[in-house]
Amino acid sequence: MKKLVILFILLLSIRGFSQDSYFLGKTNYCTPQDAASKKGFETAFLALNYPKYYGGVTNLLLKIAEKNPKYCDAYFMAGYFLRLQDMHKEALAAYYMADSLAQNKAPIFKQNLAIQFMRFGKVDEARKKYEEMVKYFPENPEGYYGIGNTSIVIGDYEEGLKNLKHAEDLYKVSGKVKDDVVYMYGMLYTLKENYETALPYLEDAYVTYKKDDGYLSLYALALIKVGKSKNDEKLIKKAQKTYEKVKDKVIADEIRKKLNSEFS
Repeated sequence: MKKLVILFILLLSIRGFSQDSYFLGKTNYCTPQDAASKKGFETAFLALNYPKYYGGVTNLLLKIAEKNPKYCDAYFMAGYFLRLQDMHKEALAAYYMADSLAQNKAPIFKQNLAIQFMRFGKVDEARKKYEEMVKYFPENPEGYYGIGNTSIVIGDYEEGLKNLKHAEDLYKVSGKVKDDVVYMYGMLYTLKENYETALPYLEDAYVTYKKDDGYLSLYALALIKVGKSKNDEKLIKKAQKTYEKVKDKVIADEIRKKLNSEFS
C-alpha cells in the first residue's frame, strides 16, 4: 500500500519541474529528418509563456513526431505541453516515447518521466528512472534527489538519506542547497523516528514551509517527541501551538495517528 501520499504529493510539487538549459530550445538529443521539422520544434519554445497557444503547439509537435518517428525531442516537448494542459495520461505516453528513443542520452527526459509516473502513483517505475539517472548521469543531483523523494513512499528511508546526501554534495558544487533538501532531511529523519536529528532540519525549513500543513504536522511531531524526551516545557508548548494549526486539517494518516497519540 502506498504510504504518506499527501507528503509525497507535496514533494512532487516542490521540485517536480526543476529544469535546465534544455528549455532554451538549442538542444536536440535526436536528429530530425529535415530542417523544417527542426525549425518547427525550435519555434515551439516561444509558446511556453503563452497558454492560449499550448493546444496548437502540441498539435504541431505531434505532427513533427509523426513525420519524424525517431525524433525524441518532439515527443518530449509534446509531452511537456500536454502536461501543462493537465493532459497527464497523454503526457506520460509522450514522455515514455521520448525517453525510449533517446537511448539514455537525456537526463531531463528521465526526470520528467519519473515525475509523471509519480503523479499516477507508479513509484517503483519512477524509482527505476531515477536510478537510471544516477547510472548514466552520476554528476546530476536530480537522480539522487529523486531516489530520496521516492523513499518517502517506498519506505526505505536510509536509502533515501544516503542519496539525498549525494544530491546535497552535488548541489553545493553548483550553488546553494535549496530549502527543499533541508526539509526532506527533516522529513526522512522524522519518518525514521529519529526526531532529535530531524528537528534542526525542520527548524531550518520553517520560514519556507510554515504555511504548509504537511510540514507543520511533521514539525509538531518532532517537537513533541523531543520535548517530552528532554522534559523541555518550552518545546512542548511550541509543539502544542504547532499542532493546533493542523489538528483539523487533512494530513497523512500515519502522522495523524502519531499526533493523536501524543496530544490526546
